[in-house]
Amino acid sequence: MTSIYNFKRIAPVPDATDFLDIVLSKTQRKTPTVVHPGYKITRIRQFYMRKVKFTQDTFDEKLRQILEEFPVLDNVHPFYADLMNVLYDKDHYKLALGQINTARHLIDAVAKDYVRLLKFGDSLYRCKQLKRASLGRMATIMKRQKDSLSYLEQVRQHLARLPSIDPNTRTLIVCGFPNVGKSSFMNKVTRADVDVQPYAFTTKSLFVGHMDYKYLRWQVIDTPGILDHPLEE
Repeated sequence: MTSIYNFKRIAPVPDATDFLDIVLSKTQRKTPTVVHPGYKITRIRQFYMRKVKFTQDTFDEKLRQILEEFPVLDNVHPFYADLMNVLYDKDHYKLALGQINTARHLIDAVAKDYVRLLKFGDSLYRCKQLKRASLGRMATIMKRQKDSLSYLEQVRQHLARLPSIDPNTRTLIVCGFPNVGKSSFMNKVTRADVDVQPYAFTTKSLFVGHMDYKYLRWQVIDTPGILDHPLEE
C-alpha cells in the first residue's frame, strides 16, 4: 500500500479530439504511407493490417498510461482514499476509470476483428475500406469517452495542487470554526505561506507546513472551516 502518492507525476489527459489526433497522426508518421496497385495481394493485406495493429497498440498504450498513473483507491493509504472520496466522489471516479478500461478492451476487439477480415481482403480497394472502417470504429469508441476524459483531467489538475502529506508522520491538525485565525497561527509556527482572508469559509484547500519542536519534525495541516458541516458537504 502506498503511503505517499506523488499526484504531480500524472500526465495531462487530452480531450477526445486531441486524443484521436495524437494517435492517428502517430500512425501516419510511423507506418508506411504508400501502397501500389501492382503489389501482390499478400503485401497489400500486410500494409493495412500493420496500420490497424499500430493504431490499436497506440490507443492501448495511451489508455493504459491513464489507468496506471491515476491512483487505485484500494491501493493507496486510507487517508488519500478518504480525501479523494470527499473531493471527487469515489463512485464517479471509479466509473470514469472503468469506462476508459472498457474502451481499451473494445478497441482491442475491433482491431482483432478487422485484422482477421483483412486476411481475406481480395483487392486494394477492399483492404483500404476495411482499414478505414476499423479506424472509424476505434474513433467512435474514443469519442464516447469525452466526458470521462474531461472529468479525469479536472481531477488530475486538482490532485496536482494538493500538498504532499505523509499520513505516517507526526501531524498537528489545525481545525476550528471559520475566521478564528487558523491560517495566521500556521504562518507563525511553520514555514508555510497561507494567504489570510478577513471573511469566513476562506480555506478551500488543505495547506501543509512543517515545524520542529523538541528536535522532532512535525507536519502541520490547516484544514477548511468545516466543523459546523457534515463531512459529505
